[in-house]
Amino acid sequence: MLTTIRSLRVLANKLYGSTERTVTANLIQHTSSALEQARIKMLFDFIFFYCLLISPIFFTVIYVQDYTNLIVNGSFYAIFALCLFLMQKGVSIQVVGTIAALNTMIIPMLSSFANDLDVSPLYAIPWLMSCLLGYFAVNLRTALALGIVLFLYLVLVAFMKIQNIPVLLPPTYSMMDKYLVTPFFMMVYLVLCLRVWGVYYRNITRLEHQRAMEEQQQFSALINQNLTKQFLLVKGLSRSGKSEYMEGNIELLDACFTEIEKQCDTAIHYLDGPKTEK
Repeated sequence: MLTTIRSLRVLANKLYGSTERTVTANLIQHTSSALEQARIKMLFDFIFFYCLLISPIFFTVIYVQDYTNLIVNGSFYAIFALCLFLMQKGVSIQVVGTIAALNTMIIPMLSSFANDLDVSPLYAIPWLMSCLLGYFAVNLRTALALGIVLFLYLVLVAFMKIQNIPVLLPPTYSMMDKYLVTPFFMMVYLVLCLRVWGVYYRNITRLEHQRAMEEQQQFSALINQNLTKQFLLVKGLSRSGKSEYMEGNIELLDACFTEIEKQCDTAIHYLDGPKTEK
């Protein structure tokens, strides 16, 4: 049993890793920024795991032949598939992130409107995640714009509820369906948030550490190069000084010693460089 579980886990990791490399490779190879690479991976994780975690609902809708929800969920999946395709083609993270954030907000908003203006956590949490995705994947301005869209929709809902304006659409699910599926969706949203944004910050830390190590290696290589050059100069000057000493040329010997001292000071300056920066 344990062997089977390990094999399935290895297979799942391989499939995930292969899919991630296929989708994000084109974008990642064109940026050297650790933060930008983490944002690319975060957006992929959001789309991938969102689709994966809600797939049982999609198959359930197919099984019960709920065509209204099938169209809604199908549109949701189709737009996310478009986002992955655009990422694979190298479209900027700002464009893809905006489309993904709008999809996370607009499709649940349409479903909310069709279900008698339902603004329960079943829809409120995806709207919140949409604003967070806009902030992390694009910028603060995008998150604020999404927040304004959400605010206007909630104002519309409040107005229609207060004025008792009916939504002349049949609800896509019953109250029983809502209460049965809400706990499942809450767990999905919790796992999604922990997985996506937890790994996002871990990737930032890891990539920043990797960048710092590369810069340290480059600096060490530069120091070694400069010190090697200084030592070669000192070696040459010491030989010249020895020759001048043998010939009794004191003035040139003093000049050699002065230049040796100067080169030693330069070498010490190279070594003290990082301390000075601190």
